[in-house]
Amino acid sequence: MAGARRVEVALEDGSPDGPVPPSPGRSTALGRRWWWLAVPVVAVLALVVGQAVTDYRERVALAALGDVRGVLVPLDDEVEVAWEVDEGTRLAGAARAGSVLVTSRETADHAVVLEGRDVATGARLWALDAVGPRARWTPEARPGPVPCAARPDHRGQVVCLVTDGGVDVLDGAWTTVPPTTARLLVLDADDGTVQFERETPATAQWLTPSGDDVLLVGTVDGTTHVRSQSVLYGTERWHVTVGAGADDRPFTPDAATSALLDARTLAVDHGTAVTLVSTDGEVLRTVGTQTETGLTGQGTPTTVELSTALAAAVIGGESSSAVVSATAEVRLDGSPLPVVVDDGSVPGLVLTRTPQLQAWDAGDGTPRWQATVFDAQNATILQGRVHVGTSAWLVTYDGATGAELWRWAGPTGVGTPLTDGRHLYVLGSRGGRHSGPYDLVALHVADGTEAWRTPLPARTWLSTLDGLLLMQTFDEATLVETYRVLR
Repeated sequence: MAGARRVEVALEDGSPDGPVPPSPGRSTALGRRWWWLAVPVVAVLALVVGQAVTDYRERVALAALGDVRGVLVPLDDEVEVAWEVDEGTRLAGAARAGSVLVTSRETADHAVVLEGRDVATGARLWALDAVGPRARWTPEARPGPVPCAARPDHRGQVVCLVTDGGVDVLDGAWTTVPPTTARLLVLDADDGTVQFERETPATAQWLTPSGDDVLLVGTVDGTTHVRSQSVLYGTERWHVTVGAGADDRPFTPDAATSALLDARTLAVDHGTAVTLVSTDGEVLRTVGTQTETGLTGQGTPTTVELSTALAAAVIGGESSSAVVSATAEVRLDGSPLPVVVDDGSVPGLVLTRTPQLQAWDAGDGTPRWQATVFDAQNATILQGRVHVGTSAWLVTYDGATGAELWRWAGPTGVGTPLTDGRHLYVLGSRGGRHSGPYDLVALHVADGTEAWRTPLPARTWLSTLDGLLLMQTFDEATLVETYRVLR
């Protein structure tokens, strides 16, 4: 009854509306109950928030990797063939703008067509006749490449350099067919609309966009021409020439390349040398790339890698290498190890084979660390780690110290570690065999455990193109090479 009287007083009293304050003993008991109820709720909320923060950080990290050369668009867990590249398509010089891949395709009569493809499905979105048929060319003739590049400061635009040159077989020997015309086309990548078109000097054979300008490069009669022009108006900012020795081959990805190392430095590999030119037209330095004589007495060609992560060209032969930047030329022992991806997370790291794996400081040539790997084939530098592919292992090292973190055994003879930032993708042996056919294996970046694997056809290799994973297959019966895009 004490409880009843307490309620009657509360209802008939003139006190303000609202609940009656409980007694101290009751308040303590309720507090204890609410405390124990709140603990699991808070724990669940903490886990949810923690996972949300982790997911957000992963999305930010993957988005940042999207601009790193060689990094793949994230693949599905069950990878499949998305589409097949048409016969005659020239992947060298292709450019991606958003969801469209712009390529050139050679027809049976040696005409050249520019095409836009949906990167997800391969559907042809548009086609543009670039060069007409060449009736006088032999069946073996090949048109010169049509290099295209996305304009970084102009979303959805692609600029292409179209020439009428190429190579043909004359009197039983491959002979350069010099271009007589060269045109610069600015295209809308979505629909192929020509937004601007103008002529360029016929010596131009390769291009690199730089802001509102384009850097045009070409080697003719032993001289390399490098010029900067306004993309739209053709106003020439500057023009320099560099001796190229006896190499007067057409400017193709197999013969030479050019790329911006940073916003102010263009590197030009013109066959017998690499020349660095500032974007205001100053020739900074030229370093020769002559063939070395190996231990067998045979000539071994030097390799050139243009690295934006180092802002330098890495040049090397069988026993020595050089890191050539706008400000220095650093000599190193050993042949350079090709780097598939470098996200810049281990600044200034250069890798050579001496024959052991040796890490150097690119700035001054100081040794950083060494690892007992004698058949390193290439590497991916990602999130502070160095993933090295060999004929038998994929070995991961701490990029700063060289400490081995994990290794994955998968004898394949092909050790290229590709990545989309979430996984490393390698060719793995099937059933313990040391020969093909192989599986495409996805490994967790953190510890090298397998996420999934899928079988690939015989005589298949992997490569990348502007974020796309390509499966390259050679048919021994038809002698036809086919490229398929995986997703």
